[in-house]
Amino acid sequence: MKPNKLKNIFLDFKKGLPITLGFILIPPTVSVIVFNKSIVFFLIFLFILIILVEIFFNFTHRLINGYPYKIHKKIPFDSLHIEPHPHLTYIYKKNFNSPPVENTRYPLHRGKFKTCALKTNNLGFFNGYNGDRDVVVPKPNDLFRINCLGASTTQNYISFEGKHYSYPLELENILKNKAGRKIEVNNCGQGGYTSADLLIRFLLQVVDTEPDLIIIYHAYADIRSYLSDDFQADYSHSRQNLAKNYSKLKLGSKVPKTPLNFINYLSSHWFPYNTRLSLNELVHKKSINEINLNLDYSRGLKTYERNLQFVLDVCKSKNIKVILSTFCNYLHKDAKEEPLHKAYNKIITEENNVMKKISKINNIKLVDNASLVPNEEKYFVDTVHFTHEGMKELAKNFSKEII
Repeated sequence: MKPNKLKNIFLDFKKGLPITLGFILIPPTVSVIVFNKSIVFFLIFLFILIILVEIFFNFTHRLINGYPYKIHKKIPFDSLHIEPHPHLTYIYKKNFNSPPVENTRYPLHRGKFKTCALKTNNLGFFNGYNGDRDVVVPKPNDLFRINCLGASTTQNYISFEGKHYSYPLELENILKNKAGRKIEVNNCGQGGYTSADLLIRFLLQVVDTEPDLIIIYHAYADIRSYLSDDFQADYSHSRQNLAKNYSKLKLGSKVPKTPLNFINYLSSHWFPYNTRLSLNELVHKKSINEINLNLDYSRGLKTYERNLQFVLDVCKSKNIKVILSTFCNYLHKDAKEEPLHKAYNKIITEENNVMKKISKINNIKLVDNASLVPNEEKYFVDTVHFTHEGMKELAKNFSKEII
């Protein structure tokens, strides 16, 4: 059995809990029965076995990941900033605090960056320096409004040396210094959104903010749906509303920590409590290790193109200017030989070709960030998310087209 398949069995609550209990309890129980030992022997055997499993888990985790396992801070259910929505997979609560600040968990530059203490705005986005800058509607007459659409690579904030960074923030700083009019760059990105989520959120909310220009930097997040069996163009084959598993977050927030890392690791998957760790798993019907890397994803690309084209059609009808972008994907040393990352890299290249195609068909400007942002570790914290330097590069490239 492949390691990932075995791991998935343990992490699945219905299979993993009884298997784990059996693995821990059956050996000492059998020993007591076969060798006619006392309950004291059972307890000693059980204690030794648990210690050995804990040692094995800690050693293996450090060997595979390069750092020791650390239990993540539990977030009370009432403090979760994410909630279900009737027409979207999920949405952030309006005027609500982000999770507590912690070191970022990206594989690159460990210990260098932190998350930011933010508060969502009137639309449920993190926008502006502290996240809580509202998007005023109706739009002031003298304001040129730019809305940035995308998933986590647009939404993402990081803190470096006490300062907050995001690419829309950096873009606004550049434009304010160079443009001769009042400009506002709004972050309308939402981590984990597919192009379908992006389309729906745009139609139901973002378009009502009367943007003069939108920037679309989006790829990657749809791929998991492309590679899931029985493809459906509405993504119902692969994704589900957060409401279906929202109660798990409530239960998980009440499950106590233990002194044992392997128990904490398993229970964090059986009873999720931190949406930074588990949100994608709660809204996807298949784990990342269950997708089929060899599946024909051509229908997925057509759906991706359709969803983006619908956004462009609405923008055209409302005289909203658009700038498109290709998507950056950095295969760092630990990712370049991984089949999953190699497959994603190939498909992102094809998504970029779709972006170029619809740019040409619709006569819309395209910034080829995939070629412009240097493919160097300095600019990335993983394969797709940016350091503060990467955010500056992205913003600089967009600013040249806007100015």
